[in-house]
Amino acid sequence: MPSVVALHYGGSLVWENRVDGFTGCCPEGGRVTIEVKRQENTGGELLKEDFPFRDITGKGYPALDAFRVFVEVEHIEGNCMWGHRIGDRIEIDPFNANGMCCLLYNQLYPYLHVLLSGQTPPWATREHSIAGECPDTFNRLSFRLSIEPRL
Repeated sequence: MPSVVALHYGGSLVWENRVDGFTGCCPEGGRVTIEVKRQENTGGELLKEDFPFRDITGKGYPALDAFRVFVEVEHIEGNCMWGHRIGDRIEIDPFNANGMCCLLYNQLYPYLHVLLSGQTPPWATREHSIAGECPDTFNRLSFRLSIEPRL
């Protein structure tokens, strides 16, 4: 994620021979390699694609067989650059960002695992749920991450 953030804001990676991207590999023994390249936005519109949510139930992840995870956008002080709106309710899991901004997804990703393991951080005000903010401190999007039993 730090590499994506560097590219997103015009930076580059000191170990790469080029300034517009990087090559990365999956942490599972490097079986999957990806090429990430910065794409300039000349038209002013968001450069995002919809990726269909892939059902992971029944694939060996008991927590995902038992629970669904949702992110709800509760407040935005400014204008979310990704286009999230107050009231958006997005189903996610460790394998599906479901169209969510990668910076927001990265912010809540560790807590997704906390909740799916049946725990709640001690500072949370609700059981099986946490509140947080997007790393964009100017626009201040606040969210609630929660799990619900799968019916």
